[in-house]
Amino acid sequence: MYRGTRACPCHVSPTIFGTNVATVATRVMIMLAVAGTLAIIAAGLLRPNTPQSTSARSSSIQVGAIAPDFTLSTPVGKQISLSNFRGKPVMLNFWYVTCPGCLAETPGMQKFYVSQPARGKNFVILGVNVVDDAQTAAQFMQQRGLTYPVVIDQNQHVMALYNIDVTPTSYFIDRQGIIRVVAYGPIDDATLQQDAAKISS
Repeated sequence: MYRGTRACPCHVSPTIFGTNVATVATRVMIMLAVAGTLAIIAAGLLRPNTPQSTSARSSSIQVGAIAPDFTLSTPVGKQISLSNFRGKPVMLNFWYVTCPGCLAETPGMQKFYVSQPARGKNFVILGVNVVDDAQTAAQFMQQRGLTYPVVIDQNQHVMALYNIDVTPTSYFIDRQGIIRVVAYGPIDDATLQQDAAKISS
């Protein structure tokens, strides 16, 4: 028969729980609260529908980080990768056709885009449509006279990659592929010029 030593609860109580009932009850409640908190945290981490890369996504879109690469198709089916423009300053603009802020900013963006070659600049605007199908986006581009490249994020994978929850959102990416400015909401002409200058030097 095993007769190993076994600590008596009366010897543990004074050191862990204290010597009176009120202290014991208080400390038990604290321990239960801590255990419950840990259980909630563990449950949140193990939920299958919770993205496991949330922190990675958040860190990947901070100013000073390398802009995550992606490949999407234009409305006519041509594939474009963000990395195609490495060595050029890029305004990466997330938008869709019926977004009021997008409607407000696109005329100024188009005007700025077409003015760049005459100034000897190789500034790129890459629009990422996060809602519409290819036909709807193409019709909008034709009606608005947009000539900068636009790609369709049909499954919203790039939208999730960049953690977009405000539209429009624009990322200003320098020639080395580093995010230098993030602009939430429609961007006016003066701000566009200022932010573009930060990545064009």
